[in-house]
Amino acid sequence: MRRIHPQLPFIFFITFFLCCLFTADAVFADGAPQVKTDKNVYSEGEKIQVNFFSAPGSSRDWICIVADGSPDTDAGDYQYMPHGENQGVLTFVASAPGKYEVRAYYNYSRNGYVVSARHGFSVAAKGAPVTAPAPSARTAAAPSTARTVEKRVESASVEEFSGADGPANVAVFHFIPLGMDASPYGITVTNTLINSPGMQQAFLVLPRKDLELFLSANNLQQNDQVDNMVEVGTRLGMNFVIAGTITKRGSTITTSYKIASMARRGVIHKGQFTSSGEADLIHHVEKMSDTVIDVIRRTVR
Repeated sequence: MRRIHPQLPFIFFITFFLCCLFTADAVFADGAPQVKTDKNVYSEGEKIQVNFFSAPGSSRDWICIVADGSPDTDAGDYQYMPHGENQGVLTFVASAPGKYEVRAYYNYSRNGYVVSARHGFSVAAKGAPVTAPAPSARTAAAPSTARTVEKRVESASVEEFSGADGPANVAVFHFIPLGMDASPYGITVTNTLINSPGMQQAFLVLPRKDLELFLSANNLQQNDQVDNMVEVGTRLGMNFVIAGTITKRGSTITTSYKIASMARRGVIHKGQFTSSGEADLIHHVEKMSDTVIDVIRRTVR
């Protein structure tokens, strides 16, 4: 009678376990966030196609190109990713010769400047010989199913936002001082409103730095004109934009503000209040934040 070696079942079990482990790793790696360029070396001024895969599709996620070795907080040449897209292509232009890195920031609203994926490449001077290796099989296949995006930001959907979709995306434009006497209070009102605990808890408030980087990169400006609020807010993927002006006559500071809805493409609320001195102004802005929260919440119900 044939006998089975006592160690064989154990060997079979170990072999099976390792096979399952490697298979799981392969599946996980395949679904991991990735960014790749279509070439490894570019000439100065040449177009760079950045392919992204396994993205969450969040409206405020972005991809940038920065000098190799720069801090993860360096925004460099950046573009927001199309809302709802899990894979696609963004087109950049190669700048000065040197070594660079593509970085993807997924779930940026929650994670901040945490790099989800990165990929290195280099730029050669014009006229220098450039060897362009063929892209990997996955990178080459991606453009057939991905939509090419050349703008910095695609227009977001203007469908009615619902509170069931999660916290609203809100941008606060810099409050414009109307006159030299009011100039010190623009930053005070803007920062107080953005950093209000109620606003931070109720919404996903766009950081000032991100707004200013976007405006600078796209040659846009922030003001309280309704068409401008809607255009910039839509391109940013916001649901609501708040903007306003400040005037000062004697000791009286008057603050006017508007709340614009991107879905309704217009103003849903206007308000105004007066203050006497900076301390009183900050107090009134904190009360204004309660009004803003209430208006937006009633709008999305």
